Amino acid sequence: MAAPQAFKMNISGVDQLLATFRNYFNDIDTSFVILNAVSAIGVVIEARAKEILNEKIYNTPQVGGYIRTGLLRARTVADKANATKDQVTVIVRSKQKYAPYIEFGTSKMKPRAFLLPAAQDQSKEALDILNDALTDFLKGKIVK
Repeated sequence: MAAPQAFKMNISGVDQLLATFRNYFNDIDTSFVILNAVSAIGVVIEARAKEILNEKIYNTPQVGGYIRTGLLRARTVADKANATKDQVTVIVRSKQKYAPYIEFGTSKMKPRAFLLPAAQDQSKEALDILNDALTDFLKGKIVK
């Protein structure tokens, strides 16, 4: 069975929050406030994933015959945020083919997850980024 290629993390309540904002500010979707905030969230999750890789793989004694090239870390990226009518998403992933086997393990290797723990570790930071973006948006509306 092939390893999963991605997982999805939802922040509950964001859709209701955006619906409320849309009732008062019809330009929230075109202001790029949410899109930029979600892109920033992707960047902090990517950075944390790379820290976890350093802790779990690159800063441990080398075992076995493989060579540590740093490609897994280098090819872990946050894509640009994407918006549809109902949601805004960002994908944080590794472009390295063997990344799912590191993340989820195999029948012969324990998982050394780095993407999911990064997203979990940064959940409070993600909410703070979103809160700051919406606060700045509101301040801009009040000042005008």
